[in-house]
Amino acid sequence: MHPVQFYHIQGRDFHNAGRTSTTIKRFLREKEYPPQVIQRVAIIAYEAEINIACYTDYGYFFLYFLGDRVRIVVKDRGQGIADIDQAMQEGFSTASDEIRKLGFGAGMGLANIKKNADIMHIKSMPGVGTVLEIDIMVNSEGRSESMGTTLREIMDRANLENLTEGLDLATAVTGGYAGDLLSDVNANSSAGNVWVTVLTHPNVTAVAGLKDLAGVIIAGGIRPGADFVEKAYAEKIPIMFTEMSAFDVVAMLSTMGVVGNS
Repeated sequence: MHPVQFYHIQGRDFHNAGRTSTTIKRFLREKEYPPQVIQRVAIIAYEAEINIACYTDYGYFFLYFLGDRVRIVVKDRGQGIADIDQAMQEGFSTASDEIRKLGFGAGMGLANIKKNADIMHIKSMPGVGTVLEIDIMVNSEGRSESMGTTLREIMDRANLENLTEGLDLATAVTGGYAGDLLSDVNANSSAGNVWVTVLTHPNVTAVAGLKDLAGVIIAGGIRPGADFVEKAYAEKIPIMFTEMSAFDVVAMLSTMGVVGNS
């Protein structure tokens, strides 16, 4: 395995945002890294990638495979960060309304990166750009436990429409998560969760894949487009659709014993 990998990311390219982190995750799986290490690397890469798309002209990823750790170095050219301590606070965001409408800009990106990193260093110069250096130690961690209910049982019970015929619905879910901000889901959902959302942006499937979610329920009656479904197939994430509100779907899940993460 080559000890260094390089990726270029274009700013404001929301259509392709998430592809680099997905590529990194697949590569680490091929090299048989521990599942929880893969997920942590993928979450960090995704958050850094979205930050580049939201706030910069362009950026670069360098991945170093150092035996006992994976090191990610992210360099961007853009607006930079005036107050790093403030930017690290959960919920602080300078995102525009346009970015928020896409489900980004929750102010969780840097906090999520720090949460999943063993070592993190950040340097920034306003008007120039930012450099992140993150280490993830290679060690195995525990997995979430199943609640005993499968996606197939959920779909049949709630009469949900399956938008991804052929994908596995026998997965036993580990809990439910409801939310419409991608960074919140990235920070707080767990592997094996079923995600209830009204979002129909293709990056929903990217986040679901990065977090190893069991599936996604699109509530509220707004049907996702073909690009969304295509990406779901690529990520192997089952997508179910309903006219019910997200609130009603969550209530239905609770009657089946599928509840939020503790």
